Amino acid sequence: MGVPKFYRWISERYPCLSEVVREYQIPDFDNLYLDMNGIIHNCSHPNDEDVHFRITEEKIFSDIFHYLEVLFRMIRPRKLFFMAVDGVAPRAKMNQQRGRRFRSAKEAILREEEAKRKGEALPEEERFDSNCITPGTEFMVKLQEQLKYFVTKKISTDPLWQNCRVILSGHETPGEGEHKIMEYIRFTKSQPGYDPNTRHCLYGLDADLMMLGLSSHEPYFSLLREEVRFGKKEQNKKASSPEETTFHLLHLSLMRDYLDLEFSPLKDSLPFEYDLERIIDDWILMGFLVGNDFIPNLPHFHIAKGTLPVLYKAYMSILPTLEGYINEDGKLNMKRFCKFMEKLESIDHDNFQDIYDDLKFLAGKRANAEEQVGERSEEFLDFLKKKEAENREFLSSEDEESEKDSVDDFNAEFRRHKTEYYEEKMDGDGGDLYLKDQAENYVRAIQWNLAYYYDGVSSWSWYFPHHYAPYVSDVKAFEELKLTFELGKPFLPYQQLLGVLPAASKKLLPEAFQYLMTSPQSSILDFYPTDFETDLNGKKQDWEAVVLIPFIEEEKLIKAMEEREHLLTDEEKKRNSHGPMHVYVYDPANLGRYDAPKYFSPVMNNHARRTDVYREELAIEPSKIQRGLCPGVNLSLHVQGFPILKHLQFKSYLKHAKVKVFQQPSMGENMILELLEKKRFTDLKALAEKLIDSVIFIEWPHLTEAK
Repeated sequence: MGVPKFYRWISERYPCLSEVVREYQIPDFDNLYLDMNGIIHNCSHPNDEDVHFRITEEKIFSDIFHYLEVLFRMIRPRKLFFMAVDGVAPRAKMNQQRGRRFRSAKEAILREEEAKRKGEALPEEERFDSNCITPGTEFMVKLQEQLKYFVTKKISTDPLWQNCRVILSGHETPGEGEHKIMEYIRFTKSQPGYDPNTRHCLYGLDADLMMLGLSSHEPYFSLLREEVRFGKKEQNKKASSPEETTFHLLHLSLMRDYLDLEFSPLKDSLPFEYDLERIIDDWILMGFLVGNDFIPNLPHFHIAKGTLPVLYKAYMSILPTLEGYINEDGKLNMKRFCKFMEKLESIDHDNFQDIYDDLKFLAGKRANAEEQVGERSEEFLDFLKKKEAENREFLSSEDEESEKDSVDDFNAEFRRHKTEYYEEKMDGDGGDLYLKDQAENYVRAIQWNLAYYYDGVSSWSWYFPHHYAPYVSDVKAFEELKLTFELGKPFLPYQQLLGVLPAASKKLLPEAFQYLMTSPQSSILDFYPTDFETDLNGKKQDWEAVVLIPFIEEEKLIKAMEEREHLLTDEEKKRNSHGPMHVYVYDPANLGRYDAPKYFSPVMNNHARRTDVYREELAIEPSKIQRGLCPGVNLSLHVQGFPILKHLQFKSYLKHAKVKVFQQPSMGENMILELLEKKRFTDLKALAEKLIDSVIFIEWPHLTEAK
């Protein structure tokens, strides 16, 4: 799951969040969690632009093993090593997966066709189809067996692996990798005897891991990821090995302090208690409004165009007028959320004002041109008419001069603008009943998102039924809305595969189901268009575009599959099922020989004892989840490697300081931290004699240990 551009924006606004991982300067972590799919993708298709690249299955598995070894050796978790591979996702996620996989298949075909047009000879071997990294494919079954072998070998032969539990939650266990990790954290945090000062490290590439980590309200939590280089393409080439990769730790302990600074004006304006934990919960809610994998962004709510600071300002303005916070442990307070959304209406009006002013300017240019032009200026007139048409001719040509300053005229044009949006983008009429339904759909989506973060899946089958979101000014009058969700069951692997794969990847499915993607007689053939449009919808990068393909109709899909299930082989039927996660501990007794599934040598003396745990065993009633900070946590401790802004006196302020975070000056505001105590030493010899051989801490606020 991801929030486009969020990682870059937040890292530039809060410049001290991350630090480069240095050997011997890594914090002591109790638990290391890996969101595995990023590793699997990086090790199997590191450069999609290279149409000549080919890789063997053995090489993929070997590289994945090596990456895991490097990460484990780097962090050295003391108690737990948790590897989570994406299982079957909630239906809400599948729509986004479907768009990605259709686009990646189409782009791969276009790249190969372009190479052939240039006369390039492509390898005879088939390219690796990255769409196979989906639960239920033969590749994922093989990968799971290889990972079980790898864990067994490491625990049996490597002393570093023998002091902690190892959990492998593979593709057979339903749920997205990062959410299976959070489910486990919620479970352990709610158990008696949990250590409130547990130190967590989560590896993954998705920017929303910041929100997930903060939602846990675990203060000693860091995110590990590879360095990101923004800018020219040559800068973004992936390192050939993890040893050549620069890793960063992003400290959520610092993020908590930065958010405390960001919303500090509220400390003197709230009629109720200021609570950073609740501020963080509301901050997570605001992040959903710019879109994520489950819900599109509100129109004109783009991170790159400065929406987040506007949201923060609106929040700080409205919160003192409310009776409390908006996000109540993952549940929307409808009355307060409604007032916040009403406050955001001004964003819609401000954005349309820019469009409206442009239209008036173009209309004025056209009127002047029609008075002044002769035969030679027809081309210029045509240009102006075309530009006006592209903006959908919101303004009437009649009485333009008399109405251009009228509020009524502005509102009428705004309504017309939104109606056209709903007609063109969402097949709606923009009427009152339609807008009421859109408001309910959107609020339901926000509530599903919150529940997913704080409690787990509230409905496996719910999804947002549109490619686009309504205008924020139309999400209103929902104070009395009562939302309930039917939990249901996760899709089976083949149901998800048929739900997300394009026909170009049909070989990843059993032959019995390939028919449904390509045969003219298939009742669901329309689910698999070979050509489709994309819409940038205000974004700049092609990968951000909306992929305009039809949504899957669940009942129709399942009915079509049931008619062909009898054609599956026994092995294929076995793949189409859910399974447990595997928990490994070191056993000094010899458990016998463990054979590798393929390619590698057997483990002659197995010391990895395995037990199986089903996800249902980790389910907790929402009322029994430990919310907020754990009792007994000590936020004033100096915990080595978990920086906080409490050791030195400083002042903070936002400024366009062009801080260089990602190889180039930042465009937005930066939170500047300025130390107040600046000691000046005149006798450097005396200072040197005092500090020689002393252990000190440098590079505040990270406080790197030095001598």
